Amino acid sequence: MAYQNVGTPRFYIDYLSYNKAIGNKDTSTDHSKHIGLNSSGATYTTTNDNGKVWISPVFVNPMPAPRTDTLDGTSTSSGLFMGCLGHNAASAYATGMAIDATIAYSDGNSSYGSDSQIANWEGYATPVPLNGFTLNKKTDLSGLIDIKGIYFRFYVGSEAQAESINLFVKSLVFGQYFNMPHSPDLSLSMSHEYDGIKTVTTKGGSTLSNANYHKPPRWGDREAWQLGDFPYYYSGRRTWDLSFSYISDTDIEPYSYYGNKYTNDSSEEGTDNWFQNVLYYTMGGHLPFIFCPDPSIVYYSDGSPPRAPEFAICRFDMDSFKREQVANNVYNMKVKIVESW
Repeated sequence: MAYQNVGTPRFYIDYLSYNKAIGNKDTSTDHSKHIGLNSSGATYTTTNDNGKVWISPVFVNPMPAPRTDTLDGTSTSSGLFMGCLGHNAASAYATGMAIDATIAYSDGNSSYGSDSQIANWEGYATPVPLNGFTLNKKTDLSGLIDIKGIYFRFYVGSEAQAESINLFVKSLVFGQYFNMPHSPDLSLSMSHEYDGIKTVTTKGGSTLSNANYHKPPRWGDREAWQLGDFPYYYSGRRTWDLSFSYISDTDIEPYSYYGNKYTNDSSEEGTDNWFQNVLYYTMGGHLPFIFCPDPSIVYYSDGSPPRAPEFAICRFDMDSFKREQVANNVYNMKVKIVESW
């Protein structure tokens, strides 16, 4: 799809923001300025280990490993992702910088796994083609026992000189995405709100307008979600009102809040679901997430400008999440999603 249509939407949930919010971060390797979807960022002018910059947020208490089919990439409902929002890796060094990340385990081991394209990532050890943002999937992590942290690596190779790198990094993201079971109803709505513009009419009939904001703030020297130097024609605050009908109970909440279901005396993995994968790690709307209305749009970088899915940093604009039963073990639900910065 295109033209801002909503397909089967995807929610990218940031584990780093969640662990920072609950205080589960190791201050000995503190990179708080890079954690959070509205973080402040920093510039790096020196490197270590032959032209590499490592930014390594880790946790005090490890997170449990996701489901096996999520780790090996066979799940259709969820997967692990990593990325950087707001970087100049394509121009920080003469030949550009590559971006990847390794996941650390509590036993001291770690794994890069395998990566695949979401947006602006062309392959392992390959410099990203454009400044702006990078997102990619992490798979082939079948040996993952838990998640102690993640080590982001920006690098150019052994020929790099420390003084020749001027890397800017705004926000790092790592977590799990969740695909809705199916597309929303046709009664959905999407709007652009300009709540930062206030207009008054004077006694003389003149119109005075003051704009506190009319679009998301820039990420460094580029607009939010801009790629390279291609213009990004966007303003306003996007809002989506979505209704989903006939969702299975297993797609909404877990079999048990312990996360497992039991067959006789044996425990089995539960299924990915809206409550555990989305509501829990956003604290019911307290934390933002990355919303993709139509992830079926495949990134393509050889065009001018590149083709990429639409993304937005959002929050839920709801005080409660209600589901309505319409048949045996089948429910309807509504969500309101508002762009946030």
